[in-house]
Amino acid sequence: MTERWQDEAWAKDLWWSGKTTRRTFLGMGAAAAGALGATILVPAPWREAFGQAKPFKIGVMQPLTGTAAAGGKTALVGSVMGIDRVNKSGGVNGRPLEAVVVDYESKPDIGRRKAEKLTLEDKVDVVEGGYLSNVCLACMPVFEEAKTVYMIGVCLDTTITQSKCSRYVFRPFDYAPAQAVAAAPYMVNKMGKKWYIAYADYAWGQSTKDAFAAEIKKNGGEVAGTLGIPLGCTCSSASATRWMSGQKAMVKPTPAPS
Repeated sequence: MTERWQDEAWAKDLWWSGKTTRRTFLGMGAAAAGALGATILVPAPWREAFGQAKPFKIGVMQPLTGTAAAGGKTALVGSVMGIDRVNKSGGVNGRPLEAVVVDYESKPDIGRRKAEKLTLEDKVDVVEGGYLSNVCLACMPVFEEAKTVYMIGVCLDTTITQSKCSRYVFRPFDYAPAQAVAAAPYMVNKMGKKWYIAYADYAWGQSTKDAFAAEIKKNGGEVAGTLGIPLGCTCSSASATRWMSGQKAMVKPTPAPS
C-alpha cells in the first residue's frame, strides 16, 4: 500500500494550503521557497486523463527527519516535480508515474528497513533518492537481492561505485576522488602547501578526506593532520573554534609561491 506521506508531520510545510500568491512567494526566504516548490503535490488534472492505466511505481527514499532532513526535504521537492513533469507529458508509454515516498530518518538501519518495504511490500519498479552515504551503503544489498534498480540522489562515498559496486545501483554525478582531482592542483599551487583536513566522520566524509589527502600529496602538498567531526554535531561556532584550536596538529596553510 502506498505510504500516506502527505499526512506525516514532516510533510505539513510541503502540502499546498491554497493561500500562496506570487507576492508572498517572492517574499519568502530560500528555504521556504524550496519547500513551496512541492505545491505540485496537489492531485493533478493528468490523473483522470490516464484512466485506469497501471502506474509505474517510483520509490523515493529521503531523510525527511533527523540530521539530513533539510537536504532530504529539498530533494523530495525535486523528485516529485520531475514525476509531475513526466506525467503532464503523457507518462511513460502511456502509463503514469506514482511516487511512493519513505522517510529513513537519517539512519542506516531504518533506511534498510524502508528499502525492504519498498521492494517487498510496495513492489516498486525502481527507486531513487538518498542522502548520507552510510544509508546508501546499508540499502544497496537490499536492491541487489530484489534486482531493483536504485538511482542514488546524493551519496559520494568512493566504495559505492568501486569495491561495493552493484549492477543495480548507479549515481549520475561525480564522487569524492573526482572532486579531489579537480580541486587539489589549485589548492596546492594557488592557496597553500600545507593543509589540515576537518571532515564529517562517516562514510562520505572519510572517503572525501582520503581522496583529498592523496591528491594534495600527489600535487606536492602536505597534510599536517585530520580531524573527524561527528555526524550531527551541533557545536556552536565559538565552541567549535576552541575545539579545533586546541588540536595540537592544527596549522595554518603555508602560502604558495607567487
